[in-house]
Amino acid sequence: MTARDIVFLLAAASSLGLGALAVARRPRGMLRWSFALGMTGFALESATAFVLVTQTDAPDERLFWLKATLIAGLLLVVPWGIFVAALARPGARRLSRRVWLGLGCGAALTAASAAVAGWLTAFQVADFAGAFYAARVESVGRIAILVQLLATVGLLAGLEGVLRAAKREARWRIKYLVLGLGGVLLVRFYFLSQIALFNVTMASYLVTQATTLLIANMAISASLMRDRLGVELAVSRQVLYRSVVVGVLGVYLLAVGTLGWLLNSLGIAEELFIGSVVVFISALGLAATLLSETVRWRVKRFIAHHFYRSKYDYRGQWVNFTKRLGSLVTLDELAPQLLATVVETVGTTVGVIYLRDDQDARYHATIAVGIGRPTEALRADQSMLASLKTAQTPLVLESDGVHQWLEPRVARVFTDGSVLVPLRWRDELTGFLLIGPERTGVSYTIEDLEFMATVGEQAAGAIVTARLSESLAQSREFEAFHRLTSFVIHDLKNSISALSLLSDNALKNVDDPEFQRDAIKTVAKTADRMKVLLRRLSSAPESAALRIEPVDLAALVLDAARPIVKHERIGLVKDLAPVPIAADAESLSKVIQNLVANAVQSIDDKGTVTLRTFGENGKAVISITDTGCGMSEEFVRKSLFAPFRSTKKGGWGIGLYQARGIVEAHGGAIEVSSQEGAGSTFTVKLPLGNKGRQ
Repeated sequence: MTARDIVFLLAAASSLGLGALAVARRPRGMLRWSFALGMTGFALESATAFVLVTQTDAPDERLFWLKATLIAGLLLVVPWGIFVAALARPGARRLSRRVWLGLGCGAALTAASAAVAGWLTAFQVADFAGAFYAARVESVGRIAILVQLLATVGLLAGLEGVLRAAKREARWRIKYLVLGLGGVLLVRFYFLSQIALFNVTMASYLVTQATTLLIANMAISASLMRDRLGVELAVSRQVLYRSVVVGVLGVYLLAVGTLGWLLNSLGIAEELFIGSVVVFISALGLAATLLSETVRWRVKRFIAHHFYRSKYDYRGQWVNFTKRLGSLVTLDELAPQLLATVVETVGTTVGVIYLRDDQDARYHATIAVGIGRPTEALRADQSMLASLKTAQTPLVLESDGVHQWLEPRVARVFTDGSVLVPLRWRDELTGFLLIGPERTGVSYTIEDLEFMATVGEQAAGAIVTARLSESLAQSREFEAFHRLTSFVIHDLKNSISALSLLSDNALKNVDDPEFQRDAIKTVAKTADRMKVLLRRLSSAPESAALRIEPVDLAALVLDAARPIVKHERIGLVKDLAPVPIAADAESLSKVIQNLVANAVQSIDDKGTVTLRTFGENGKAVISITDTGCGMSEEFVRKSLFAPFRSTKKGGWGIGLYQARGIVEAHGGAIEVSSQEGAGSTFTVKLPLGNKGRQ
């Protein structure tokens, strides 16, 4: 297959593709249907010309395909006439009767010419061997050619009127469409004029028309990308950029091949050596060019300027911005990624982020790209920053102004054309971006400044969020520390209470041998609890898991409660059935101590505390009842188990919160029944055979 064959086939295929693309989406109006039919006509004409030029040998075959090509050329002007008429009236839903009358007359004339040319002899073909070269046009054929020539002139005039009447935005949208279609029609006009003058049609005419059609289809596709026909032909900027790179490599390989051919044809001595050196040097130069960030940026800017409505792919930039910054929660992680994203996007080589320090109310350089981080902090009352607080858009700087408030080594880098982007959050200037000039020396446009302003708003939100996250993490650390110290102090308080009761009773019962034995046990257990407390404070947090072991629940409750209830005014009632369970004895003892201590403290004068243990429905139950002051239903519901809330003077409000946590860690629950003035009952239910969270 020759290059000529490929041109015919590509012209036909590209025309069909553009036609199909035009009617791919709804609504399929007259503009798109006429465009699709016109492109189909071009494809049909290219296909018949391909068969005529490459596949015919006999005169009859050549005559048939000559007529087919002529008829296709005549008929395709009808849909193109409708298209041009519709293009000239973009807001109208339908064409006027006057326009339809003119189009109808033209269609009737071309249809009649096509019918006559198909019926009568329009060409005279010589009998010669080889591919089709030329044919003589007879009178009938000349009439058909003249009709086609007049229709082509009318289409050109209509396109010229459309382009003149279009306003700036509309002209920008249809420019490449009019240039592409107009170019095809101009070439057709030239060759139709040649045929009308010399009465000869040639194969070279058809090949040239197919070539121009293929090139014009590229321009038409560029217009379709601008959405003139309502067709979303979305070509990725990155794909287009890579296509340019591939094209450059192709041109390079072609140049290398041409160089080899020239060296061989000119008979230069040592052509292999010279060719190798030239190829190596040129390859290095090409690689350096393709790897150059400046060249890369120039190409991308050229593509954005000539093939897209806007310079930036806003959807892609937003996705990239979110992807790079969305998961960063600290300022140290966020600032470098933020500045790198902005610098890469706007095409500069230097940038600095200044953020406000609330302690000294000055702006400090947080991160810098392309330059060492500035060390001098900027005062908020400087004129440039004062104007930035009220500015609605980024400020383009002049070098004279920059030198007045930046340290000299930084000011030398940020020359004319640098931009100051405010990072404003809720009318407060949290910082600013100092962006250097564009790497190619071109001034930033309005679109660039608007893009920077949008990025500045998003960046300010991300920075404030990162700072809040850091503050929240710090607050949580303090909260965890406060909670830990609260638990420690509460445990110490319970131990001190037990020792205080012991010392109070010792003055009256010091000579009682049984009291002496109980006192020694109480002191020993208190010392053991203090040792366990110190051990847990000095160990890793992971070691705070429950230590599950077999426990006699009745004995555990009695041992924990006895030191606390040793008071003459308080009677202790015991109904302790033996219930063996698996639990952390030390932790569960804390729960009993907290509940019994609360029961004792709720009794102002004399009263009783009742302790019961029993099994019920597969649960081990501990019941602690007092005859104290009781609690209101609202307090039980809202505040009883809340941390750091206490009705006792000097209380920490930690005991019941800690007790519930321990019970729930065992897989159990605490229930409360209370009535003001009548007392309270705390019921702890633990599963038998409990393994807890170890």
